[in-house]
Amino acid sequence: MWLVVGVPLVTVCWGMVMLTLALSSKDSLVSDSYYKDGMSYTENTEIDHKAGRLQVRANLVISDHEARLNLQGYFDEEPNMLLLRLIHPTLQDRDADVLLQRIADGLYVGAAEVDLPSRRHIWLQSPDQGWRVRATENLSDGQVITLIAK
Repeated sequence: MWLVVGVPLVTVCWGMVMLTLALSSKDSLVSDSYYKDGMSYTENTEIDHKAGRLQVRANLVISDHEARLNLQGYFDEEPNMLLLRLIHPTLQDRDADVLLQRIADGLYVGAAEVDLPSRRHIWLQSPDQGWRVRATENLSDGQVITLIAK
């Protein structure tokens, strides 16, 4: 009798435990806009190609909550500001956007609040000129990261 009653009873209890865990835990590894992010990755390749045509090259250093960038390329006019996106591979709330302002020819500076060391997808883009350079690197304090357009 215990075998006939016990197996279904244990199954129902285990199902209730699993349902409680599924409803109460946060799914932090999945972005709410995963489909949009995936589509934008494939749709926006033209801005990556534009960076290649301009031969964009940048050296990035993040230290003391500051990002410094030296930009090189064949520009008609250097952009006044750049957007540096430091994207965490799995957790969206750890992403950081840094606005870099030009302070001299080819030199840009901005405030970067990023936990170091960490692995990040790095997107450097000029919203005004419509180009982007991407890389994935392990960031550490004072490390020089070279971004080259492909």
